[in-house]
Formats: sequence, C-alpha cells, structure tokens
Amino acid sequence: MIKVEEIAEKYKGYEVDEEKLKEFLTPPKPKTVWDLKYGDRYYYISPNGNVWGNKWDGCTLDSGRRSIGNCFLTYEEAKFEVERRKVEAILLKYGGRRFKNSERNYYLYYDHEDNLIRKTMVDTCQSQGIIFFDDDKVIDQAIKEAGEDNIKKYIFGVDAE
Repeated sequence: MIKVEEIAEKYKGYEVDEEKLKEFLTPPKPKTVWDLKYGDRYYYISPNGNVWGNKWDGCTLDSGRRSIGNCFLTYEEAKFEVERRKVEAILLKYGGRRFKNSERNYYLYYDHEDNLIRKTMVDTCQSQGIIFFDDDKVIDQAIKEAGEDNIKKYIFGVDAE
C-alpha cells in the first residue's frame, strides 16, 4: 500500500472527488492497545488460555482487559503471550518474585554474546521482573522442565539457534 502523503506528492496539481476517495482509504491501524478506538479489532486471552477476538467499544470489560495487560493488537501477539505465560508459570513453580535482602537470590539471564542462558546470584540489588530461585540446582530443574529453547524464545525474546 502507498501512503496518502506519497500520493499527494505524486499527483500534485490533480483534483480529487473527496467522496470517491473515501471509498478507497483504509484508516490507520492502532500502533498500541492504548490507541484502540471504537470498532477496532483486538484480541485477549480467556481464563483457559484460548485467544478470542473482540471489537473495542471502550466498555468496562475492554478497559479492564487492557489495564491488566490482556489486550493485544494481533492474534499472533496474544498466542505468543499464552506460551510466554506457560513458560513463566513453570519457572514460578520452582522460584518466585520475592527478593530476600542480604540472602542469596539466584536468577537466570541471557548472554547475547555467547547465546547462552546463564545463572547468577545477587544479595543486595533487586531488578524489576526477575524470578528468583533458592539455588542453581533448582534453576537447572526449572530449565529442564520449561525447555531451554522455550525460555530463550518466550522469556528472553530470542530465537533458538
């Protein structure tokens, strides 16, 4: 598709029947879920993990889904999030979000240089969004159950090689 700005430059000087032009125009799609307007299509995850589509009308249900991060612009984004949550649930089975100050808090990180999942420990500095484990052996169990490639793809957003 060509953008209206490009058409304007290309056909500068031509006259346009605006009513006929409207028949050919496609309104811009929202860039984020915060840009959704009445009638826009969005997707959400049902309690059992299925992805459903809906049209935005700004009702309490729509706004509630968006406010808790359960609103997606595409079906593919929603499906990816379902899989990400499954992997994260396995990691949370072995660990948790609670940081224990002045104690050993083990966690995973992705080394982009070596393309490896690595383990480390922290005792006084806490970062946002990390799942902490009691020791590195528990991390090994979590990786085995969740799958290293799944963790790379769904937690760190890296395609497995």
